[in-house]
Amino acid sequence: MNTENTLLLEQNKLVEELGVYFHDHEDMTPLSARIFSLIILTGSEGITFEELTISLGASKSSISTNLQLLQTKGIIIYFTKTGERKRYFKIAEDYISAKLEKKIKDWEVEKKLQYKILNFKLIQAEKNVSNKKQKDGIEFTKNYINILDSIILNFKQLKQNYISNNLTN
Repeated sequence: MNTENTLLLEQNKLVEELGVYFHDHEDMTPLSARIFSLIILTGSEGITFEELTISLGASKSSISTNLQLLQTKGIIIYFTKTGERKRYFKIAEDYISAKLEKKIKDWEVEKKLQYKILNFKLIQAEKNVSNKKQKDGIEFTKNYINILDSIILNFKQLKQNYISNNLTN
């Protein structure tokens, strides 16, 4: 089997795997999730309606309906290239920024809750109500907060890099 066929098989497997994930976690229909997955793999070059129809083996009507759904939700956009009539679809830049921001906010909420847990455990320890397992829990909670701090910081940097790169492209 040649390299191009191998790559196409790998792409198809990945589209299916990503499709299942996005269907389960992003409130997308199965076909919308597969379209979104394929658009991710094509990057900023975009993919045409015809290419989506051929790659996914779905009807034009189904592809069209699901593209419209993804556009309405602000997940994808289309653009045209000079001298061409075809529409190319790619991920909406605002969607990626918003997803990163949502993850950051979720982890910040979790971090606040972990601080409340830590404070409660420390009060217990001061009043000698805690035992060895609870003291171990204090260390675990401190470590967990540190990891959350690192994740939040890294995602803020990732978001900033994404925004900076998209402003210069």
